[in-house]
Amino acid sequence: MGKNPDPFLERILRSISIILLGKKSSGWGRLSSKWFILFSLVFILVFILPLAAGEKVLTLEEALNLALKANPEILQAQQEIEAWRGVGLQLSAFPLPEITFSREGLHLSRQEGESEINFGVQYLVEFPGKRALRRELGQHGLEASLWRLETRKRLVLAQVKRAYYLVALAQEKLNYYRSLLDFFRESLRTVQLRYEAGEVPYLDVLRLELEKLPLQNEIIVAEQDLEANWAELALLLGGELKERREVAVELKFQPLPRSLEEMLREAEMRPSLVALDKEIERSQNEVELAKMILRPDVRLSLYYPSLRTSSWGFEVGTAIPLWRSPQKGAVTEALARKKTAEISREFQRQKIVAGITVVFNRLKSLERRLELFDQARLEEVRSLLHLSISLYAQGKVSFLDLLDAYRVNRETYFSFLNTLFEYYLSLAEIDVAGETEWSD
Repeated sequence: MGKNPDPFLERILRSISIILLGKKSSGWGRLSSKWFILFSLVFILVFILPLAAGEKVLTLEEALNLALKANPEILQAQQEIEAWRGVGLQLSAFPLPEITFSREGLHLSRQEGESEINFGVQYLVEFPGKRALRRELGQHGLEASLWRLETRKRLVLAQVKRAYYLVALAQEKLNYYRSLLDFFRESLRTVQLRYEAGEVPYLDVLRLELEKLPLQNEIIVAEQDLEANWAELALLLGGELKERREVAVELKFQPLPRSLEEMLREAEMRPSLVALDKEIERSQNEVELAKMILRPDVRLSLYYPSLRTSSWGFEVGTAIPLWRSPQKGAVTEALARKKTAEISREFQRQKIVAGITVVFNRLKSLERRLELFDQARLEEVRSLLHLSISLYAQGKVSFLDLLDAYRVNRETYFSFLNTLFEYYLSLAEIDVAGETEWSD
């Protein structure tokens, strides 16, 4: 007995039959099997398969978009921008006016006398230029945080690419291991048939079984590697993926189109360097602000006395710059911060130049290695496995030739695969070379 059709699918197919046949069906049994099969095939091919295929594959572009939206490090960098917006508002704000209340004649000696209450308002008038410098300081801090966000995005996207390629490598290795396991199963059937026919000794069967054991262990390790790499990728995507999906990477390389000189020129405008430039400008604002410490602010007060109600009073006060040590100390500190920012900027530039040069040379070396792997030759090596089984079944090659074909295929393909993904990982690294530690 066959299984009953899925109720959801049944309703959809019944609706399609009504539309196309122009008549209603009172029950599932009235729809002819021929039409049912036709509608089922059309529906599956047109609707179900494309949707299923689209859900199973995670593209690199989709992974990068998810990271930009949900990666915790990017979200934290965005909050730093908001924090600097708040700092800028505080630095550029005008001083708040103050309400003052005073009473004179408290009779502490228990002698009666005249007392008076004063009620007033006072306001601090800053020396011209101080507030403007603070506003510029906050603006440069905000601009630096915006460029740090761009730096963080580049670093995260490079990490996502790396994790994505490692998932693809583990996935490809696992699939290849499983294809080799199919080769062993087919070979075992062939060897057993020849053994039963008395053409080969039982030793061939035993050696093939023993040769299969390391491969089965490697499959288990490859499955663990795939799980670990996928967990790393999912973490970088901020938990947006609820289930594991396959990734898609084309197994061929394109030579690097840019020269080292072009990359170094582009690196001069790296977001991390621009952010440090903004920090230097902010430090310069701190120096200018420190130099204005001794330029006195003025405090203005207006008050109203309780006894002399027809007389308003005012007061003007300011600091007397008798000692220059506060200014000297503030200027020294600000100049040290500026020098630190300049040293950091130059050191960062040197690290980027060195990092790009190292990765570029590595890419060129990998390109030369990859050029040795001709695609047609790789296909020939892959077909060698099944050809060797056929020749062995016919007694045209020995058992050792069969094992040699397996080992040559395995070593050649994994050499190509590891070199190709090392190239992909280096391509992801060169975008942030010199800005982060990179581990294979």
